[in-house]
Amino acid sequence: MKTLIEVKIFGETFTVTSEDEEKHVLELANFVNQRMNRYDKKKTEANPPTPLRVAIMAALSIADEYLKFQNQEAEQAEKLERISAKLVSRLEQSEKLDRIKTEEIPEATTSRLSPYRATQE
Repeated sequence: MKTLIEVKIFGETFTVTSEDEEKHVLELANFVNQRMNRYDKKKTEANPPTPLRVAIMAALSIADEYLKFQNQEAEQAEKLERISAKLVSRLEQSEKLDRIKTEEIPEATTSRLSPYRATQE
């Protein structure tokens, strides 16, 4: 269910429509506000940044973090895939060896026993 949530970012109040919980939307707004305030503090009296410039710098910073995280996640997924493939290969090799050993044991056991001994036991 969509709800209206009031948030304050960079001194401006916005009404946001969202299906997410209010707490989550407020956390998002707080994150963006903090990021914008970080760039606003870098202003100099001779050349103060406009709110649009602050918003763009904050958006670039957030996008940079997001893309770096995505790339890291993709690299980790590839690494996990390689490790999984190695594990599967080793398991298959182990199963193959187990089958070979299982097939060899009965033959070796029966070939060493005489027919008389095998029936006496």
